[in-house]
Amino acid sequence: MAYVIPKDPQVMATKGSLFIVADGMGGHAAGEVASEIAVDTVSTAYYQDDSDDVPVALIRAIKRANAAIHQRAAENMLRSGMGTTCVAAVLRGNMAYIANVGDSRAYLIRGKTVKQISQDHSWVAEQVRAGLLTEDQARTHAQRNVITRSLGTQPDVEIDIFTEPLQEGDSLVLCTDGLSGLITEDELQEIVNRFVPQESVYHLVERANENGGPDNITAIVIRVNEVGVEPPPRQRRPVTVGGPEEDTAILETAASPRGQTGTRYGNGHSGTFSFSARSAPALAEAAVAAPALPRPKSRRRGRIFFLTVALVAVVLLALAVGSLYYLVLRQGPDPDQVLAQATTLVNRAADELSSDPARALQDLATAQQSLRTLQGVALSDAQRAQLTSLQRSLTSSTQAALVAYNKRFGITSLPCSNTGVSPINTGSIATHARSLAVLQQKGKALLYALGEDNQLYPLMQVNQQYSLQSHLDLDGKVLSMASANDGSQLYLLLAHSGQNQGATTTSYELAVLQAGQTKAKTTPIDTALLANGQVPSLIAVWDSDIYVVFSSKQAPNSAQIVDFDRTKLAAKQAPLPISANVVSIAAFPNNQLFLLLGDGSVQSLQYSSGKAQEPVPVPVQVQRPIPSALPISDQGFTAATPVPTVAVPSQQGPVPLLTSNKATLAAGLVNHIPHLYVADSTTHRLLSFTPLGGGSAGGTSGSNSILLQLTGQYASPTLFASLRNVQPDPASANQLYALAQNTASLFTVITVNTASSGSCA
Repeated sequence: MAYVIPKDPQVMATKGSLFIVADGMGGHAAGEVASEIAVDTVSTAYYQDDSDDVPVALIRAIKRANAAIHQRAAENMLRSGMGTTCVAAVLRGNMAYIANVGDSRAYLIRGKTVKQISQDHSWVAEQVRAGLLTEDQARTHAQRNVITRSLGTQPDVEIDIFTEPLQEGDSLVLCTDGLSGLITEDELQEIVNRFVPQESVYHLVERANENGGPDNITAIVIRVNEVGVEPPPRQRRPVTVGGPEEDTAILETAASPRGQTGTRYGNGHSGTFSFSARSAPALAEAAVAAPALPRPKSRRRGRIFFLTVALVAVVLLALAVGSLYYLVLRQGPDPDQVLAQATTLVNRAADELSSDPARALQDLATAQQSLRTLQGVALSDAQRAQLTSLQRSLTSSTQAALVAYNKRFGITSLPCSNTGVSPINTGSIATHARSLAVLQQKGKALLYALGEDNQLYPLMQVNQQYSLQSHLDLDGKVLSMASANDGSQLYLLLAHSGQNQGATTTSYELAVLQAGQTKAKTTPIDTALLANGQVPSLIAVWDSDIYVVFSSKQAPNSAQIVDFDRTKLAAKQAPLPISANVVSIAAFPNNQLFLLLGDGSVQSLQYSSGKAQEPVPVPVQVQRPIPSALPISDQGFTAATPVPTVAVPSQQGPVPLLTSNKATLAAGLVNHIPHLYVADSTTHRLLSFTPLGGGSAGGTSGSNSILLQLTGQYASPTLFASLRNVQPDPASANQLYALAQNTASLFTVITVNTASSGSCA
């Protein structure tokens, strides 16, 4: 985290004071790099920006940080997918400007009222806002740590900006999810109002740790002692951050697994502390009075106040350093006690491997955190030997627990020895693959890629590498594609632009391409189906039916589905209207459709049109909650890796199938049983489902809802860093092809063998 309090009254008046909290993520210390880039870039870019419009300058600074992190990730495969959350606050005059990306939060505390200013960009938060989860359910949900927006993971990022008028006595709290997820708003209000800011930070982190919080909690508490007025717009000169014009502090912690770095204070002095937050809860604190613009009638008093603010910040920073020294260096842990506790936890984990591997991982994580408190502590030879032996036991026990967890819950951690990873070479073609389709010809799989330029490219494999061939001449842009379930044909939605009396017009066609052919048969889509600005956007095929979704960007929650005859390429029935934002579609036998909606829910629809009462989509149910995949495999775990932990859902019985709106659906036939596949980029995994009891997925008892059972889960945070789509191989019953983006320019085709689940075959 960091804060910048300018000493120059003019800079303070026009730019205010800046406070930042960043929480990095990614393996190989990538999270540490991402959070440091975010803090450094935002601190520098904001004060160098020529605009006095705080939201404009703050957004520019954060976007520059996003670009810097994304570029750094593209330069190093080991840092692929690294990113960080970021919540920043600028206090100027009587206003607070809050910018947020991710699930780090900003709170305003006024008297006994607590207001969460920022909105979490996380999967569970989106479900809560959509009314699909309650706040209580979100706190314990297995996917509560999945964020949907962060800095560095994409070339561009959307940033939320909030403004809040300030009053004297207000407090602002910026914190990572390690604090907000473990403390209630009542506890937050009680602690912040009871103590001065530097003590508030200590007690907040202490309370979070008592409630089971992690060791990487970061928080800033800011108390508003006096407010001023907003300045009129005017020109200013750029300044250099970190020089004599500002009082700057950047505080981070070395031993954190999620992006905390060595501690740096002021103008470059640095030091590193290795300790457990449970023994020293105040990881870092910056408690300052809010900046006040000099009032017009008291300019001399205003200048003195600015200097006082900076002095208070320095004094409180010294208190923070002194507290850390006293708590960490003067009161080190008792080595014998730590070793005894860790031994008990490792032994208990060994007994829990077969019965409760998730609990075993929790005990091992606690043991690892405890042992890390001994870093830098003087040990006897006997204690050092015991520590080395314990670390070996912890590593082997963790590897065994990872295997046991995956086996128990049917999770395959990729790659396996039979997993194919083939990069796509674009050569001189200036585009990348957007989605993948698979056909078969004489028992051999044929792959096609839909490019980001809306052209269709055959893929040729040579020496474990695919290359884009020249695109097919289809006389139009490809909007969407779907292969027949038997793999014999590829169906395409085409858009063709033309001129009519000097005006540009767009017509749409349905096309079919035979496997191995280069020319497609096309049929115009009746303009009567293009009502209310709706155009063909998605397509799915099963047996003799082609299902096309017509939708409009202007009215995303309204769509219609049309069933086309696969042979004649003509509409078989009248359109079926639905009130839903459909982002992906898959088809099963007996006109059963699966729809992924914009809120991440998967719904089923028994297609039929023209009846007295039209069917409506209903939620798909899963036999039992889906356990979370672990972020690392047993082969990838080492003594330096943080032990992963996961909460096993306690709920029993059927639950709705929920994923993210970044997922895609596909369907295939395995041993005469239809399978539904979900490729979820947010959780980096592929899921395979079948109807409970096998067979087709027709509705029952007048309802078109169905119950699915999970038959396989295939996960990899590295291979599936950004998962585009998945397609079953029609020539092989147990093989899936997945398209993934690993860096900004590296796309791969990944083949997954589904013959075994829970372990590599």
